[in-house]
Amino acid sequence: MVEACASDLVSKLGDYLIPLVGRQFGYVLRYKTYVEGLETEIKLLEAVRDRVQGSVNEATYDGKSIYPDVEVWLESVAKKVEEAQHLLERGKNAKSACFREWIPNPVVRHPIGRKVKEMTEVIQGLHKTSTDSTFQKVYRENTPIGIVTATTSAARSVDNNVLESRASIIEKVIKAIVDDKICVVGVYGPGGVGKSKLLADIERRAREEKLFDVVVMANASRNPDLKTIQGEIAYALGLNIRNEETPRGRANLLCKRLESDSNKKILIILDNLWEKLELNEIGIPCEYDNKVRRCKLLLTSRNREVLRTDMCSDQEFRLNELDNGEALRLFERTVGDRLNDLDIKPWVDGVIKNCRGLPLLIVAFAKRLKHGDLVAWRDASTHRDVSDVKSIVELNYNDLKDERIKKLFLVSALDSTGIPMRCMLAYCMGLGLYKKFSNTIAYVRDRLILDVQSLQDFSLLLDSDDMDTLRMHDIFADMAISITSAEWNALVGRKDYGFKEWSKDELRKCTAISITFVGIDELPEKLDCPNLRMLLLADSNPSLKIAGSFFESMEKLQVLDLTCLSFTSLPSTIELLENLNSLNLDFCNLEDVTVLGKLKALQFLSFHGSKIVRLPKEIGELTELKFLDLTRCIGLEVIEPGLLGSLVNLEELFMEDSFDQWEAEDRAPRSNASLAELKSMKKLNTMTISILCSTNLSIDLPFGELKKYIIQIGDVWHWSSEFKESNTLKLKLDSSNLLLKEWVQKCLQGTQDLHLDGLQDGDDSIHNLCVKGFQGLKHLYVQNSPSFHYVFHSKEYVQCITFTRLESLFLKNLNNLKKICHGCLALESFSKLKIVKVDSCGKIKHLFPLSMKRIISQLEDIEINRCHLMQQVVVDVEADEDGDEIYDDTKVKSCNLRRLTLQNLPKMTSFYKTMDNSVDFFDKQQ
Repeated sequence: MVEACASDLVSKLGDYLIPLVGRQFGYVLRYKTYVEGLETEIKLLEAVRDRVQGSVNEATYDGKSIYPDVEVWLESVAKKVEEAQHLLERGKNAKSACFREWIPNPVVRHPIGRKVKEMTEVIQGLHKTSTDSTFQKVYRENTPIGIVTATTSAARSVDNNVLESRASIIEKVIKAIVDDKICVVGVYGPGGVGKSKLLADIERRAREEKLFDVVVMANASRNPDLKTIQGEIAYALGLNIRNEETPRGRANLLCKRLESDSNKKILIILDNLWEKLELNEIGIPCEYDNKVRRCKLLLTSRNREVLRTDMCSDQEFRLNELDNGEALRLFERTVGDRLNDLDIKPWVDGVIKNCRGLPLLIVAFAKRLKHGDLVAWRDASTHRDVSDVKSIVELNYNDLKDERIKKLFLVSALDSTGIPMRCMLAYCMGLGLYKKFSNTIAYVRDRLILDVQSLQDFSLLLDSDDMDTLRMHDIFADMAISITSAEWNALVGRKDYGFKEWSKDELRKCTAISITFVGIDELPEKLDCPNLRMLLLADSNPSLKIAGSFFESMEKLQVLDLTCLSFTSLPSTIELLENLNSLNLDFCNLEDVTVLGKLKALQFLSFHGSKIVRLPKEIGELTELKFLDLTRCIGLEVIEPGLLGSLVNLEELFMEDSFDQWEAEDRAPRSNASLAELKSMKKLNTMTISILCSTNLSIDLPFGELKKYIIQIGDVWHWSSEFKESNTLKLKLDSSNLLLKEWVQKCLQGTQDLHLDGLQDGDDSIHNLCVKGFQGLKHLYVQNSPSFHYVFHSKEYVQCITFTRLESLFLKNLNNLKKICHGCLALESFSKLKIVKVDSCGKIKHLFPLSMKRIISQLEDIEINRCHLMQQVVVDVEADEDGDEIYDDTKVKSCNLRRLTLQNLPKMTSFYKTMDNSVDFFDKQQ
């Protein structure tokens, strides 16, 4: 019995020990197999990591936010791969055999083999995680502008400039739109009373106080274009409807989106309604009688009946004219101290009375009279007809001293909804308004901007934060269109009023026609307009056709703009337009544009946003062409060889988000354009371009002579940019050879926004990349470049001046970055720096030494993430082992820091490390 029990015990013990002992011997005997297996798994994981990192980079360049689990996975991969490689290196260096290399050394191989086996399982686990469906998309979309979030809403701001009457009606409107019993609120009043400004203030309040979850605003305008309104609403919602061609299809998508979440409170603001707007045609949920549902509507119109009858408003508020007291206060804000002039004071009341309480006229008069003499004040006060809008337009128009600026005003009135600056430039140069000036586009553009500012100073154009789009109040536009002369007679189409309503005599006399987005069903077969110099035609009707004889009687035409039209081929009679200087074919569906080669006088040609696949060689016959815009022609695949090389007078070439299929210069035969053709463009000074492969780059490309440019080299970049700078350079550096090219060095000197990626070898300092220094650099973004140890590095104890204009610095995934600065800097260095962001830089321990206190004190935004050795943001110079120095101002006591973000920093101990533990960076308000 005892023997049987013992035998059973030995048997079970054997069953347990044999596999255990076998596994332990396996770590020794299968050591080489385990090592090779780990090496293979590392390679596989690194390949997957590079793919995921590439997707992360693309999303980051496009301004997207990366999912946290993806970032954690990348961190884990980096850490475990480093540990695995260190383990393999230990195995190579250890003495893994004994007895004259005949027998494996079990003492060495066993522990390493066991760790290799365990590490292989960890690596395999990370690889398996990457195959999860959640990794198919590594980013979350940015919050659409219409979605109200905690970051878009804030503590209510107080605008002390809001007049009392306006503040009162704002409160009434807000009270109405939050009332559960009210769906549609309308605001009405005469033109120029300030309805659009009131809506902007209400929109801001609704966001700040988070009254709604979604706030969307669109401009209906006199000639409402459904596609434009749908686009504005969809953009605010973050809904992509661009691939849907028909208005009904877009409306269905919008309606589904707005009805998708019944718990969301949605406010849709539609400004400037002139007539009934069918909500179901836009995509706003409504009942059969046009009564909105699931949303709140806030509307403005000059006509109360449009709100009450056509749009079914529940409550309307009249926005009244300002009383004399408020009108005087608004007038005084613009005129300023001129009201204290004793000679002028007697005339002020008359001026205010004549403005009829309309803010539009009050501000217009104030700007006009601010620098006016006594005669101007007396005339404005006593002129009987000054209260008429036409009169103020005519007065300000007649005050314009230059006929060129007057003509610019009349051209601006052809589309009161807004004319893009790039189009206005083409119009003005096409009409010859700037002939007496320098013939270069760059000079004329600067002159045009000054002229636009003159019109804004006279209140003839609306003020704006930028010069991208020029807008005129529709009241002023109406008056401007009525101004005629022997040289200018404009016809502007309205809904249900256009070609069919104009008489033959009107058409023969007119010099300009504008008929944009008014709903054209058909065009006349032929327009008899022998004096026509400018034609603007835009419509989103895909079935609208232009007859072959349409252009037969327009021999004087100088400017032609056809927007959002579709052509299988352009009308043959377009070749009769021998005087045509500017042609815009923006957002069109185009197939065959060969006939354009007949327009020998053409100087401006734009295909901006159009669907076009091929640019034929005939375009190369336009040897007078100065401006070619191919921006966002995303389907453009072929530019026939030799075409670009023939455009010897081209000054500006725009290819943003467009053609990038450049062929090598020495390829034969070639079927596409090569970069070498650009060398023929001796006058080229402005260009945007993308080059996927740096191997196609010639040594002597003309990029170094450009005055303005956006150049992208490599397949890792996107066209979006956080900064609107003139000169942007984005380089993927497969090697440092690209930096040695003369044109690259010239570009680096003038670049304002520089992005660098992928430099594996070369100089250890970013500062040294540009031989003559980064003279214009404002924004620097460097990533994935293990070559760099420093942003600035000098081994000589001499003051160095560097990065004097740099405002923002972004460093990401620089595995060997040790410091921002190492060496001796002059006071001017980094003197403009405001933003520093460092991400995934594994060796850096602190940003700046205390000796660079001036730089630290001027920073407004610091962000540090995933820098695993980072200990302090600032370190005392005595605690800094390298003793970096800057000739600094010891009187600096304050800090301008407004935002500090510290994430995933396991070694971080403090913001500031000092020998005496004193800190004087932050005042009591920070």
